[in-house]
Amino acid sequence: MSDSVPTDRAELERDIEATRARLANTADALAAKADVKAQAQAKAEDLKATAQHKVHEASDNAPGTPQQQTAVLVGAIVVATALAVWLVVRNRD
Repeated sequence: MSDSVPTDRAELERDIEATRARLANTADALAAKADVKAQAQAKAEDLKATAQHKVHEASDNAPGTPQQQTAVLVGAIVVATALAVWLVVRNRD
């Protein structure tokens, strides 16, 4: 788009629509950035998924009985959940 002022009605309407689209994208980006709760929840979900993946990976290679592996798995899930809650509470401030 040029910096000159549109002289044709159709060109002016296209310019207005393009400006509206850019403004809408900017507003959406700012709204997403301002939504701290959603960011914290997304981060907590990412951490939980990563922890679960690592636990499954470790349990496949881990020595010990299935009961011992289950205890480690439960412990890891508790730690991941506690970390997620901590992140959410910390980001509220």
